[in-house]
Amino acid sequence: EDDIDSKAKKGVMKSVAELKEFFASDPMGQKLASICKELKDFFLLARTKARSALRDYVKRLMDEGE
Repeated sequence: EDDIDSKAKKGVMKSVAELKEFFASDPMGQKLASICKELKDFFLLARTKARSALRDYVKRLMDEGE
């Protein structure tokens, strides 16, 4: 069982290392990393704006209720 676990760990570590290498040195990997970063930034901005809009909406509803 330990042998199976160690083989699995080595396999996972090898895959992670290959992915890191791909995103660090391969031009396509660098492009994908850039796109993912832009998407992350976009969704963070969208989440911030959605929360702000929801907060304003709830505040207006509460002000109307008073």
